[in-house]
Amino acid sequence: MADIQVFNTLTGKKEVFKPLSGNAVTIYDCGPTVYDLSHLGHARTFIVWDVVQRYFRHAGYDVTYVRNITDVDDKIINRARERGINPDQLARQFTFEFWRDMKSLNVLPPNFEPRATEYISRMIDFAQELVSKGFAYESGGDVYFDVAKFKDYGKLGKQNLEQLMHGAREQVRSQEDLKAAKKTPLDFALWKHSDQNDLGWDSPWGRGRPGWHLECSTMIKHVLGESIDIHSGGEDLVFPHHENEIAQSESLHSKPLAKYWMHNGFIQVSAEKMSKSLGNFQTIQDLLVNYSADTIRLLMLQTHYRNPIEFTAESLIGAKTAVSRLVRAASYAKSNGSEKIDLKKSEDQNIKTFASEFEEAMNNDFNTAVAISTLFAFADKIQQADEKLRPAYAQALKAYANLLGLQLDDNRRILDTTTASRIMDLVVELRQSAREKKDYATSDLIRKQLTALKINIMDIAGGGTDWEKL
Repeated sequence: MADIQVFNTLTGKKEVFKPLSGNAVTIYDCGPTVYDLSHLGHARTFIVWDVVQRYFRHAGYDVTYVRNITDVDDKIINRARERGINPDQLARQFTFEFWRDMKSLNVLPPNFEPRATEYISRMIDFAQELVSKGFAYESGGDVYFDVAKFKDYGKLGKQNLEQLMHGAREQVRSQEDLKAAKKTPLDFALWKHSDQNDLGWDSPWGRGRPGWHLECSTMIKHVLGESIDIHSGGEDLVFPHHENEIAQSESLHSKPLAKYWMHNGFIQVSAEKMSKSLGNFQTIQDLLVNYSADTIRLLMLQTHYRNPIEFTAESLIGAKTAVSRLVRAASYAKSNGSEKIDLKKSEDQNIKTFASEFEEAMNNDFNTAVAISTLFAFADKIQQADEKLRPAYAQALKAYANLLGLQLDDNRRILDTTTASRIMDLVVELRQSAREKKDYATSDLIRKQLTALKINIMDIAGGGTDWEKL
C-alpha cells in the first residue's frame, strides 16, 4: 500500500498517513447548518472530502466516513421565526434540499449522518462530565467551558492565549450581558438557556439547547469514538469551532480528538469569501440549471483543496469546455462492443504510466489539480491511439476520473425538453414550407418519419401545421 501524505493543520506540515488502528480509517466532516440552500462554497467543501474518502477506499483502506447535520442552531431558530414556522420544519426542509444537492453533484452519502437533535441527552451528559471535572461551570442557566483550564488552547490555530484573549475582547464588546456571565471572554457555551416559548430541552441547568461546538464533539464520541483519524472541514472552522472541539473533548478524555486535521480553502468572489452573510453566493441548484455536476466538480478540483478559488463566470465556462474534452475521449469506452478490463492487471504501459502518475499526485496530499492534468494528458493520448486500443484506454480514463467523482457520461446528443420542442417546431416549419412549394414527396417523408417516432403531424384547415406526441 503506497504512502499517502496529508497536510496536518495541527502540526503545520505534511505527514505520511498512518491510521490509528490497522487498515481502518475514521473521518468526521463538519456538515451543513440547515437553514438555507447550499451554495458553491458548500459544494467545494463536500466535493473535496468526498474525493478524499473515495481515494482512501481506492488505496485499500476500510473507511468510515461521517458527516453530521446541524439541525439546531441560532440561525435556524431566527430564520424559522422570520418565516413563522417551527425550527424543526425549517431544518427538515433544508436537510432534504442539501441531500438533493449532494446527489446532484455525485457526492456519495456518508456511512453515518447523525443529526444534532438525535444526541441532545448525550450532549447534556458530556457537559455534565466537564462540569464535574472542573473544566466547565454553570452561570445563569448557561454552561461555559473554562478555557483557562485547558493549557493547550490555541494549538490548532497557532495562537497563544494572550493573543486570543485580545481578539475575544474586541469581539464581545457589544455583548455586555455575556461579560458578567463568563469568567473570561474566551469561555464558550456548552449549553445555552432558552425561554419557555423558544426551542429547548430540559437539563440540570434548566431549559436550553446545546452549543454548536458541543454538538460535534458528542457526535464524534458516540458514532466513531473518543479519538479518530481525520477531522475535516472548511478553513473557517479552525477557530473557534475546531479549537473548541479539541478543548472540550481532550479535557474530558485525556487523549487527542483527531490525529490529523484537514481544512479546505475558500471560494472567493472579488477576493471575498463566498458566504450567505455577504450575499455573494451562487446556490448549487441555480448553477445546476446550466452546468453539469462534472463541470462544477472539475472547477472545484482544478485547484488544490488548501488553496482559495477565485470564482468567475468565465471559470465555469472554461470548466464546461474542459469537461467536453474529457467526455469525447471517454466516449470510446463504449465502442466496438468492448468488454470491461481489469485495470490493475493491465500490462499496457500507457495505462500503467497514467495510473502511476495519477496516484502519485493523489498520494501527495490529494493534489487533484495535478491528477486532473494527467486525465487531460491521457485524453489526448486516447485521441491519438490506435483504434483497437481506444476502448481500453477510455475505460481507464473513466475509472480514474470517477475517483474524483467525475462521471464523464456522454450526453452530447441528449436534448433538454425546451431544445427538443424548438427543433420539432423547426421540422414542422420545414414540412409546411415543402407543402407550400408542392414538394409533397418531402412533406410526406417528414410525416412518415415523425409517425415512426410516435409524433403526430396535424394539418390545420385554412393552412398551418401542428404536432403532438402520441
